[in-house]
Amino acid sequence: MTSENKLSHTLRRMFSLHPKLIDFNLSRLKLLMKKLNNPQNSLQNVIHIAGTNGKGSTASFLKEILEYHNLTVNLYTSPHLINFNERIRIKNKLIPEDKLVEILEELEMKNKSLPITFFEITTAAAIVAFNRNPSDVNIIETGLGGRLDATNIIENKKLSIITKIGFDHIEFLGNKIRDIALEKAGILRKNVPVIIAKQKNKTAHKTLIECANRLKSEIIDVEDISSNTLLGLRGDHQYENASTAYTAAKKLIPLISLPKTNLALKQTTWPGRVHQLGQGKIINYRENITILDGAHNEDSAYVLDQYLHKKSLGKWNLIIGMLQNRNVKDFVNIFKNHINKVFAVSIPEIENSYSPDQIIAKLKKSGLQVHPAKNLENALKLADRKVPLLITGSLYLAGYTLRFNQTKIN
Repeated sequence: MTSENKLSHTLRRMFSLHPKLIDFNLSRLKLLMKKLNNPQNSLQNVIHIAGTNGKGSTASFLKEILEYHNLTVNLYTSPHLINFNERIRIKNKLIPEDKLVEILEELEMKNKSLPITFFEITTAAAIVAFNRNPSDVNIIETGLGGRLDATNIIENKKLSIITKIGFDHIEFLGNKIRDIALEKAGILRKNVPVIIAKQKNKTAHKTLIECANRLKSEIIDVEDISSNTLLGLRGDHQYENASTAYTAAKKLIPLISLPKTNLALKQTTWPGRVHQLGQGKIINYRENITILDGAHNEDSAYVLDQYLHKKSLGKWNLIIGMLQNRNVKDFVNIFKNHINKVFAVSIPEIENSYSPDQIIAKLKKSGLQVHPAKNLENALKLADRKVPLLITGSLYLAGYTLRFNQTKIN
């Protein structure tokens, strides 16, 4: 059995350790980590990032800046797009499948069949991997929320970052922006500095400031980078993420080099985020621009609206697939003025994905031409080759599209 197949089998076993995918309770993970002598307490220079949108992009910009200044970086993000080991990067390399299997099997044995969620045990794997492969800086992104997120078992932090907050996962975090902000602010620690990215919502910003003040956490003002700076990630919103990352890097590197920073920002990549597909299988179906984005909530839909407006390419075709806990109508309405035809798809292997007919029913009164498609390939064939194309609605759809396109993520 190849290491890749062995990893798939191991991950399937991890899924079976708890009946729920999400169950906020840190006691299970704390118990497991105690059996391992609490490796999370040994991690040095932990940068903990929470927020609704921009976590991954901010983490990616920050990693590049630090590495351009000759610092080694371990990075934990989620979800993955193609292969699970994308979540755990050790000094700029994906963790090898065989090493990840080894750690997961060790954790499984230590856990002794006790209930533990998939994200909890895979977070434990990242912490163990980072502990055994020390780096100068450990960047850790929350999965969902903050206060009760598995990553929040880490107490010793160098810096906290809160990116833009909006409405997402309201079934877990609440439907009031203050409640969501309080959950995100749960990653803050007493006397540990925090960078709060620009917030669209005043209540969210006020709540974060209150939490930081209560904990006597120094609030570091974001220092904007020049709008003339070339970024490796598309979209005007990325200047806010890059500015947040630059501010964090400056806290860690007082004598930061602007030329090195600019090179790092230009080289940053983060697949599935306003990602132009310029090579791979999909270009065989296309004679115009194809943009892939994992947007799935209203804030990210506004980002797409802004991007499509600025591109000025006229009406786009849209391939969309979404999960059933998302509001398809409200999402599409935000950027529908840029859309001509919609091709609805289900997301393969995702049980709670809307069917094409369900998406069509929800967009019935949108004024758009909406068509069902059997699958992504069928949708690509139906979409006009010469019309610009947007594929969006879910990170799971983004991941499937990249697999279909035979894109490699290093």
